[in-house]
Amino acid sequence: MNMESLTKTQIVLLVLLVSFVTSLATGIVTVTLVNQAPQPITHIISKVVEKMVPKEVLVKEKMVIFSSEENLVKVIKEASLAVVGVMVGTTKDLTATTTPTLNPDQNVGESRSSDQSVGAGKKPMPSGSGFFVSKDGIVLTNKHIVGDETLEYVVITSDGKTYPAAVISRSSSQDVAVLKVEGNNFNFIPLGNSKNINVGQTAIALGSDSGEFQNTVSVGVVSGLNKTAAALNSFSGLEDLVALIQIDAVANPGNSGGPLVDLSGRAIGINTVGAPRENIGFALPINLAQKDIADAFKQIKN
Repeated sequence: MNMESLTKTQIVLLVLLVSFVTSLATGIVTVTLVNQAPQPITHIISKVVEKMVPKEVLVKEKMVIFSSEENLVKVIKEASLAVVGVMVGTTKDLTATTTPTLNPDQNVGESRSSDQSVGAGKKPMPSGSGFFVSKDGIVLTNKHIVGDETLEYVVITSDGKTYPAAVISRSSSQDVAVLKVEGNNFNFIPLGNSKNINVGQTAIALGSDSGEFQNTVSVGVVSGLNKTAAALNSFSGLEDLVALIQIDAVANPGNSGGPLVDLSGRAIGINTVGAPRENIGFALPINLAQKDIADAFKQIKN
């Protein structure tokens, strides 16, 4: 082929073809040399590549990423093991044929009156929820759930076992009560610090849903702090609860007394009342119960 007879277009195409073939040959030779190179040289090349390429790209296949949903499910699963149903009655009252019943018109935050207690021919009535705060049987709940000092109470754990529950204390200023269940190695929920709660953070309200369905849950966000709400119960009538945590999800009926937990699985509050029409719920900050819990531990040790 006479170079002088080639057009400018043909020359350009020829140059591109030669460049492509040269680059291909260079790449093949390079890969072959790297594969045959001693280990130290290969190691150095790998280090250079690691610096040039983002680390996330290099280890993408080995990375295990937990989504927020997976973490939420994990927290709920672990916390639910410590949630109990709190009921009026004794362990003798709860037989395999006994089915708790709930008045569908009863609001969250209300408890049963004394005429609904267990007696001859009566079934034990579910009162609410609670949760273990220690492995040796300390249970936290609402005072209005166990407000009648003439009645006996039991707790039903997430695995269906029933235990007598002694009321250790009823707070004089808060809707908080502490129970003691004989035994040890119970699943429990560690306590958080309600001073660190922020509006907008995720909050998980758990409970036993009136003793009929275990491990029910409502998930929402903290929508307000230091709120006041009126609670009606059969023992003390209408009373104002203050310094409440407001969440934009209503706990299921019977979940009063259950834990409000954060995404770390720590209890930041105690569910107490709900306003279904406004689709909001309220919980007592866990710090308000710290003294009652400490006093219960001292009483047990003594």
